[in-house]
Amino acid sequence: MENSSPLPATLKPHSGPQQQFIDTEAQIAIYGGQAGGGKTWGLLAEAARHIHVPGYGAVIFRRTSPQITNEGGLWDESMSIYPQLGGIPMHTLDWVFSGTSGIPANIGFRHLQYETDKLAWQGTQIAMLGFDELTHFTESQFFYLLSRNRSTCGVVPYVRATTNPISADDPIGGWVNRLIAWWIDQETGLAIPSRSGIVRYFIRSQGELIWGDTKQELIERYGRVDVRADHRDQTSQPKSLTFIPASLNDNPTLIEKDPTYRANLQALPEVDRQRLAEGNWNAKVQAGLFFKVGQLKIVNALPSKLRCCRAWDLAATEGAGDWTVGVMLCVDSDGIYYIADIRRGQWECSYRDKVIRQTAELDVSCKIRIPQDPGAAGKSEAARLIKMLSGHRVKALPISQSKEVRASGFAAQLNSGNVKLLAGDWNSGLIQRLDAFPTRGVPDDEVDALADAFQTLTDAKELTISVGDDADM
Repeated sequence: MENSSPLPATLKPHSGPQQQFIDTEAQIAIYGGQAGGGKTWGLLAEAARHIHVPGYGAVIFRRTSPQITNEGGLWDESMSIYPQLGGIPMHTLDWVFSGTSGIPANIGFRHLQYETDKLAWQGTQIAMLGFDELTHFTESQFFYLLSRNRSTCGVVPYVRATTNPISADDPIGGWVNRLIAWWIDQETGLAIPSRSGIVRYFIRSQGELIWGDTKQELIERYGRVDVRADHRDQTSQPKSLTFIPASLNDNPTLIEKDPTYRANLQALPEVDRQRLAEGNWNAKVQAGLFFKVGQLKIVNALPSKLRCCRAWDLAATEGAGDWTVGVMLCVDSDGIYYIADIRRGQWECSYRDKVIRQTAELDVSCKIRIPQDPGAAGKSEAARLIKMLSGHRVKALPISQSKEVRASGFAAQLNSGNVKLLAGDWNSGLIQRLDAFPTRGVPDDEVDALADAFQTLTDAKELTISVGDDADM
């Protein structure tokens, strides 16, 4: 079996789950659980297994392009692995391995930001299909791409994915929880150690996945027993799948290089801590647990040297529906964040635009972040607003993650006591809504805006942006 080819000698996985992930012969292997388990390294190493095969191609997906190129992301980590294997980096986010045959092998990184992006892969062949953070993708994206998992280069097609826990009712990634339910203790939400790496088989019948402990079991129930399992006339073609949980303790390299990482996980909001530090697939966001609002300290003045971003969450109905919110978030040189101002109202589109323009003039040196909704209409509206704010530093970025995921970084800082509020009559309302997040029916517009502002201020590519020595608030 071509997939039994050893990894290049320079790549040595850690013993335990990482080695198990590399060794499994399951067609689909999902590697996940706690943060820091060495999942991304394992995925990148596995993609390099067949670079000696002429015409071999692997594609590893993230949901958005910035998740590939962000500081410390997929591309950065691949730079520590693939050059030593003779890989040549391309500006297209591909690695090319020339080999000796004259027919190169290729490992590429791509995104599936929108649901319809999957259709761009129609007619393609991907020998090794990879997903980094599988719960960021929809079920239909995964299974559509699975149909592209085929090969003519001699490598038996297979799928490898990494993931962190998510609850079964999550609208985007909850399907992953349900897919690997057999490997998870449904009472505790924790992986069952004795089931780690066990391979099971499934087929899809009338839209439902049907599982079996062996391929033959499913063929006998749903296929033709007179035909080989791999024959083209076999009506049942079971796929093999396994789940391998990992924890920070399984990655001694990270523990040695960053002894503070475990403390960082413990400082996360409660739900994120349960998911990322404990690997709990049952953890769900509850009001009062996501933001520990008692950690907020109210101050009467701001420091003089700050970097600031005003992020907007937009609505367009006068006196009803969602709120338009513009939150100014600032950070000082010590990493302390200040919620400096909030503009909030239920305005129709033309008046809303006037408020945004006026606020930009008052903010002076503040960077502006606006959301970009999916599809052509979202891009067109973002382009219109950028043109309207000509002369200001404004950026529009797409939204693809759940509200909780988007807000988790800011929540970690707030819960650690690193966020302060500038005293204002809007303080009490903000605190109440933060405390209630994510209660259905309670406005979360400020949370979305704070998450976007925080992301902009912490983006490594934005760190060179100066807001001036004496920001006028």
